[in-house]
Amino acid sequence: MASETVKIYAWDQNDDALVGVLVRVFDSTGTTFIAQNTTALVGSEAIAEFTLDGDDPPIEYTLRLSKTGVAFDGALGDSYKTPQLIEVWSPAASSPTGTNDFDVNGETFTLPVATDSRLCRASGFFKDATGRALESLDITLINDFKPAVVDGYGVLGSKVELRTDEDGYVEVDLYRGGEYRAMVQSIQAAEEDPTGAIVFDRELVVPDRASVNIVDLLFPVVSEITWDPVSIDVGDTEEVVPVVTCSDFRTLEGTACEDVLYEMADTDIATVSVAADVLVITGISSGTTELTATRLDQTVVAIPAVDIVGSPLSITVA
Repeated sequence: MASETVKIYAWDQNDDALVGVLVRVFDSTGTTFIAQNTTALVGSEAIAEFTLDGDDPPIEYTLRLSKTGVAFDGALGDSYKTPQLIEVWSPAASSPTGTNDFDVNGETFTLPVATDSRLCRASGFFKDATGRALESLDITLINDFKPAVVDGYGVLGSKVELRTDEDGYVEVDLYRGGEYRAMVQSIQAAEEDPTGAIVFDRELVVPDRASVNIVDLLFPVVSEITWDPVSIDVGDTEEVVPVVTCSDFRTLEGTACEDVLYEMADTDIATVSVAADVLVITGISSGTTELTATRLDQTVVAIPAVDIVGSPLSITVA
């Protein structure tokens, strides 16, 4: 018996790397915990690595897999279920594959789509502060009557009442382009309000899509910026109009300078002037630098943290 390196490769139903899967290792009976790790991206693969005892004949271990929004129920085959057994050989070359590498699979949650082309289905999951599914969370959507008329029908009714199920899940169909005000209540009731206190009140804009994550509607952040690389001469200027998109699929106006901070990495090479509708890049000296866009609003904290796609912008001054 000797210690061997064991690699667990996680994939989804589309054969894409499945990052963030918690892999826990137990003995063959599934009762004694040994180790745990989380799959991380290595190149194009999601891997959790362990050092476990192996032998010939092999030693059996039980794997238990979990990740929010991913099913390991075996509905798509044995490799999709948890728990599952693996055999660790020492030396690894004695194993049928010549390695102690194992593939596991999970079925990722696919957002359900609205069947009416005028509607967008908003759906998603909620958890409490301890990581458990948040059941019976009340969400009230107030219709702002935008739109007020769709295909000749009046859109009336002032409220849409939602409540999460035992899995913390909720879904609702809303008009595309519609504007609603969301009031979300806490499970912890306030002393003066035994029915539960309103914890926040937000304006929602529904995207022109068949589906959207309701969490992105409630907590939108700047997610992507599209712009072309800049190549200018010393002393010249160039105007850049970025296209700034949020996680709720809204496109913000102009440079979105109230939501985005633009900073030049090396101001000895180039500078940036920010206006409401355009960025002006000025070449100072020959070289290359980068223009970085970061979120001004840091109140929405996401784990894992995600940078703005498309930032930074390459700047070349000749």
